[in-house]
Amino acid sequence: MPTYNDSLGFDKGSAAYPEKGRLDLTKLSVELDFAAITTARAAAGATALQAGDVLEALHVPAGTQVLAVGLNVTTAEGGTLTVDVGDGADPDGFLDGVDANAVAGYSSSQVTISEGTPNTISPALAFGKYYAAADTIDVKIVNAADAAVMTVWAVVANCA
Repeated sequence: MPTYNDSLGFDKGSAAYPEKGRLDLTKLSVELDFAAITTARAAAGATALQAGDVLEALHVPAGTQVLAVGLNVTTAEGGTLTVDVGDGADPDGFLDGVDANAVAGYSSSQVTISEGTPNTISPALAFGKYYAAADTIDVKIVNAADAAVMTVWAVVANCA
């Protein structure tokens, strides 16, 4: 499925640290309103989002340690919607199988260690990830999305 980096219907910011984040630690965030995203994509003549599509939601500047990633669902989908949060190397590395049909908050720092399976941690990037090169934190739409509203956030350290 395609990955969209156009940010139609939402503002993912720039690839540089925001002014407020120049003091080493900051929170990056973006609101994803799927009704607004759907409308903006249709108005621009862009391909409609489908199950399996990926949105590049947050820019991660080069030299960044991502400490935690989360997602707060503020408006439930009203049907089946599951999303994953990760990056290009691991599409569900931060959050896997988030139920976006329930108003709730999720964090990658909520760790599950598999009993009987040494060194198995879920999510895979529960303890964060260092990005030597600029990248993005991505949201994969596992089922079709058209009504949910959620905020994707990351707590990051500027190590550059």
